Amino acid sequence: MPFIREHLARFMLDDEDLDYRQFVVALEGREIVGFGRIIPHGEVFELGGVGVVESRRNRGVGTLIVEYLKSVFPSDDVYIITDIPGYFEKLGFRKTETPPEELVRKIERICKTKCRQDAVVMLYRRSLNR
Repeated sequence: MPFIREHLARFMLDDEDLDYRQFVVALEGREIVGFGRIIPHGEVFELGGVGVVESRRNRGVGTLIVEYLKSVFPSDDVYIITDIPGYFEKLGFRKTETPPEELVRKIERICKTKCRQDAVVMLYRRSLNR
């Protein structure tokens, strides 16, 4: 977790309520090169904290992490809060105008200090993309 905490802070990603059981990591040998997590918000789940170390970017590591997390997601609706919507659109996510209240509250709480102002909620619906 120290590595993940350090990189969440460096990448300005959500570090609220960290629990190691929420994370998956991508390894090269024994070195962590990327990570992501599924964050529960009651009955709503968020794919969050996806990060790839700078030296391993643009090699598909982030895509592998997102695709894996989408495949094991505990609900059909996979939400993400992001300020890089173009990246996630390539992975099948679409901006949603009606995000769950849990994520609206999170944006109000977290994005005041951690998110860039253009953060949006996006949705990937697994049943539509099978």
